[in-house]
Amino acid sequence: MRLKKYLPHKAQKEFHVAIDNLYRFVAMICGIRGGKTFAGARQAGRMAWNSKKDGVFGVIAPTYNMLTRTTWRELVRAIRPLIKEENKSYKIITLKNGREIHGFSADKPDRVRNATLCGFWLDEGRECKSGIWDVLMGRVLSTGGKGFITSSPNSYDWMHNIFIENKDKDYGVIQYTTYENTYLDRNAIDALERKYDNKFARQELYGEFVIFEGAVYYTFNRHHNAGDVAFKLAQYNPQKEIALCCDFNVDPMAWILAQVYQRDDGLKEVRVFDEIYLKNSNTPQCCNEFISRYPNHNAGLVLYGDATGQARHTSSNVTNWKIIENELSKYGVRKRVPRKNPAERDRINAVNGVICNSKGERRLFVNPNCKHLIRDLEQVGYKEGSVQIDKSKDINLTHASDAIGYMLEREFSLNKGRIEGIAI
Repeated sequence: MRLKKYLPHKAQKEFHVAIDNLYRFVAMICGIRGGKTFAGARQAGRMAWNSKKDGVFGVIAPTYNMLTRTTWRELVRAIRPLIKEENKSYKIITLKNGREIHGFSADKPDRVRNATLCGFWLDEGRECKSGIWDVLMGRVLSTGGKGFITSSPNSYDWMHNIFIENKDKDYGVIQYTTYENTYLDRNAIDALERKYDNKFARQELYGEFVIFEGAVYYTFNRHHNAGDVAFKLAQYNPQKEIALCCDFNVDPMAWILAQVYQRDDGLKEVRVFDEIYLKNSNTPQCCNEFISRYPNHNAGLVLYGDATGQARHTSSNVTNWKIIENELSKYGVRKRVPRKNPAERDRINAVNGVICNSKGERRLFVNPNCKHLIRDLEQVGYKEGSVQIDKSKDINLTHASDAIGYMLEREFSLNKGRIEGIAI
């Protein structure tokens, strides 16, 4: 069976050859928008059409929502001429030759265990727990079926362990970069790469397995981001709006004060000129501290920070943000607080990208007097064996960096980056 009007780029061709002729199991690991799901859907359709009658072909996504929204939709689009009947509710496709394709979500592995598979496609494996692979191996044990994964890498996870570290002769890997998708605008990829720090760009655009361990904000350099140049740049400017970035921990309560500047090259940079760091404090006390330091500021105030500050304050029965708006109303307050907090990983990536992106451009400058923020950026680390921030190491760490992180994720979110073009 051959799908018409499908013109795979070079790396996609290598993937099809690998699973068709060279290996029983293949991982297609590439940069974002490299065309992995596009190619995976067409390969899955071909394998299902040519499969034996024992068992069904399985299509698995990390969650039911991702299955419905992305993977299954692309599959239906790819093989529409071959479809006899589709049960959208149960995610079952019957092909014109009688073969069947069933859709599953990896977060419900027991449903996969009940199926006998003649082959499978696992999309976005990076978002799945390692146990799903063992489940799939059991589903093709009696049929001898083939299977493949399409995904971007995610640190040294279970895919790396299986396909790179402990690779078996039946396992193949096709790795390539986003740049190899010739259907995308190269300038758009370059623009996105400038948002990423070097390590994140290697993972997201170059399809490399990268270790995220040790220091969370590994792009930070005291000399470059908080040295003599930063001291000259990061000074309070009464003519510019102040970004007030808030973390509402009680002990300590950390607020970061910054201002945003437009550079000649079109990029924006953030200059942190002050911090409010109070032990055993509360929101009104921090407001009073701000007022005492900047009593005459009249260029405006923008609020950034923790969405949980929307919750009602137990003692005053009003929100932390409402307290700030009331106490600092004379400054002309506007709010840039999200309804819910961004994922911790998204916040970390945004901060690292602004500190120093993949092109070596630094856009965060911290006045050396902001000692608590600098300490955070140098010392906050990951939990051992995890990609989550370790908040138990030192109760004084993470609060200042969380505060600035909310602002940087809001204004420089990597999720806002889009590569336009044909998703092939």
